[in-house]
Amino acid sequence: MLSLFLYACSEAPLPESENTNPASTLIFKPGDTLELKRGDFLVRPNLNILPGTSPVNGGKNYGHAAIVVKGYKHWHPDSLLAGTIIIESIAKDVPAEFQVREIKALVSNRMESFDNHNFDNRYKGHRYRLRLPLSESAIDSIIYFAQTQKGKLSSWNASKFIPTDPKRSNSPSNLMENETWYCSLLVWQSVFNVTGIDLDHSGGYMAYPNDLINSPYFDSLPDGAGRLRF
Repeated sequence: MLSLFLYACSEAPLPESENTNPASTLIFKPGDTLELKRGDFLVRPNLNILPGTSPVNGGKNYGHAAIVVKGYKHWHPDSLLAGTIIIESIAKDVPAEFQVREIKALVSNRMESFDNHNFDNRYKGHRYRLRLPLSESAIDSIIYFAQTQKGKLSSWNASKFIPTDPKRSNSPSNLMENETWYCSLLVWQSVFNVTGIDLDHSGGYMAYPNDLINSPYFDSLPDGAGRLRF
């Protein structure tokens, strides 16, 4: 079991698994304009064989998840990602100050700390833009919480923290409880601490990327706008 989780939110070469996609999902069509907004979530699915995960078609490895800090709009996915700033937890051998980092959603650099291909064209058709109907103040608080975690470590065995008052996102006790993160936990905890919304569809020990994708909260926007696959 230990070896199964060691590469959480990384790119270890594991076989692909298949199952169903969420029903309420918009599909990006070439020529359309894609937009990522501040407070959106970028997620790619994990393998369905991971214990406790909910199923999503096309998952690879342990998937990945990030929060959009600065959005962008473009018809080409590469340009869209290159113009977007995200915050993410990465399980890579980089200094502590870059294990939870703000970075462009697509950027090339010889130094791994400044390189990001977590959502590049290898995952075409299996990248999700998730969106909740949130106020600007809630989005500000979610991003603020995530940014406050920069400098902390990434770890596969990080655990959920249930604060005594989920809506007091600026409370020092809420900000200091978690000292380690993995990618989808950072998304889950940032949302839960601010809004009290539990995005974990399976409700298990781990909040997997698949669990975020399958969350019914992303069905709350009209015309499927809460969940887009590109």
